[in-house]
Amino acid sequence: MELNAASTDNPSKIVSFLAASIPVLLGIFVFLVPFPHTTTIKEICYYLSVFLVVGLLLFRKIQFSFQTPLAVPGILFVVWCFVGLFFALNPANSIHDFYSHLVKYIILYFIVVNFVDSIRKLAIFSWIIICSASILFVWRLHDFYVTLGNPLTTRFGACVTEVTTNLIGIIAVVSVVFSIHNISQAKRWPGRIFFASCILPALAVIFLAQTRSVLLALVVALLVVISAQKKVLAGVLLLLGVILFVSPVGGRFTSNMADNLRIKQGLLVWEVVKDYPVTGIGFGMQTFGSDLDLQRYNARLPERFQGQEILLNPHNMYADIAVRTGIPGIILFLGIIFSFFRMLWQLRKNNESDNTVSWVNAVIAAGLSFFIIGFFEPVFSHYPESVLCVIFAMGTILWRINRDKRTSNDRIGFVMGPGEIKRKIS
Repeated sequence: MELNAASTDNPSKIVSFLAASIPVLLGIFVFLVPFPHTTTIKEICYYLSVFLVVGLLLFRKIQFSFQTPLAVPGILFVVWCFVGLFFALNPANSIHDFYSHLVKYIILYFIVVNFVDSIRKLAIFSWIIICSASILFVWRLHDFYVTLGNPLTTRFGACVTEVTTNLIGIIAVVSVVFSIHNISQAKRWPGRIFFASCILPALAVIFLAQTRSVLLALVVALLVVISAQKKVLAGVLLLLGVILFVSPVGGRFTSNMADNLRIKQGLLVWEVVKDYPVTGIGFGMQTFGSDLDLQRYNARLPERFQGQEILLNPHNMYADIAVRTGIPGIILFLGIIFSFFRMLWQLRKNNESDNTVSWVNAVIAAGLSFFIIGFFEPVFSHYPESVLCVIFAMGTILWRINRDKRTSNDRIGFVMGPGEIKRKIS
């Protein structure tokens, strides 16, 4: 009998182990997101997670939900991008990037949303992001300024591969946001001190990289995440202003704020969009620089732009989407962003839990910081896309937790009745 019982229990233990291993694989993936030269390990974690999810679904061992407020604009955007494949200037590149830079992250989004299904797991995810960023920053700062001996006036990241100077600020601001959130949630001083110490290398990276878009994103993120603490916010902004005044990055705000090269690139992209207004040039990210005659489009611009460099990338996430998917594509993409913030704003407005509101503020701040940086930088590569996928997923997780809690309360009310609930609460 004991043998039979053991043999009966083994399958359930195996299923439980496999299901529990998926969040672990996702955690490893997220930890390695900003680290260069870790593609192989990340691919193993990703595809092993997908394999386990598919296997468990086929044997009906888990429940998997596709419900999300981002579903309608997301599906419409994916369908439109798929339609654009038939009109792409470079079909091979567009098909490759359609899977590698869109479908793949949609799959990752749904796996994260379904397996990081509690506030506790969400908190652990934020800890992973903070620890990953802090280790990366300390390592890179030591390597750049101590080992290589660069002076502090040199822009950080000149030798960094994959995660470049302009893009390292994405994970830095997100790390600051979630560190501040975790300080407010920590119940003991050691936790608060730990998360406060993680802010320092992130701020060092942000100021030493001297990227204006990242500094703007940081200020906006702080306005959101510390909005309830007016005195703290005023003190933090004053401190940032002093650092900005005395550090080399201050010069970046007093010289050539009107970046003619960016203006020229925006006008050039608009000329391309006018030629391909409906389906765009195709989803492929190499198409703009390799399949278009950019000199021909450059010749249409005013004479004052003629001698300037032509960038092989739109250098703006919104212009990038518009040129690759046409005007309908950018409208649908903006619809996804609008749905994301509307979901969080409604959750914030209708929730009385300080813990939930704090989480919502942190995710809103992280999302705003990404979309601000994306207005000035080319953010469509695997590292920023992974960060955006995680931010979207964290917002959806909060929405699902709140939805499930509300549904549970409604069931209790239906079964017990209002009077019985009051008696039970009292």
